Amino acid sequence: MKNVIVFISGMISGAVLLLIVALFIVNSNDNRGYTMFEDVGECISSNNFRIIQVLDSGKALAEEITDDYSGILVLFYSDGSQSYYDDQIIKIPSGKCARQIGTYKYTTNIGMNKTVPIVDIIEE
Repeated sequence: MKNVIVFISGMISGAVLLLIVALFIVNSNDNRGYTMFEDVGECISSNNFRIIQVLDSGKALAEEITDDYSGILVLFYSDGSQSYYDDQIIKIPSGKCARQIGTYKYTTNIGMNKTVPIVDIIEE
């Protein structure tokens, strides 16, 4: 009987340990490539942006809409309260701008390493 109790308690503690390790791995992978600033950075642009790709995490890569097609690429950070979709236009209200709050590093499909600013719409 004592062996059965030891076996069952070992199985339970192993399952709990496995769940804790799995949660740690999932949480650490979610923030890979993201560096958030302690203070809000500079104003990147007051122009509107077009979403070009939504990442699995819900964050979205967007391109600044300009007349000469030379807009900057940024990442709109989502904590889950905002959802994005491809080709969505993000309008910057008057008196606000896309202000840098961090950086995002990633590798493109052709193997190039890129770093783009993470932005949030904040007062100018």
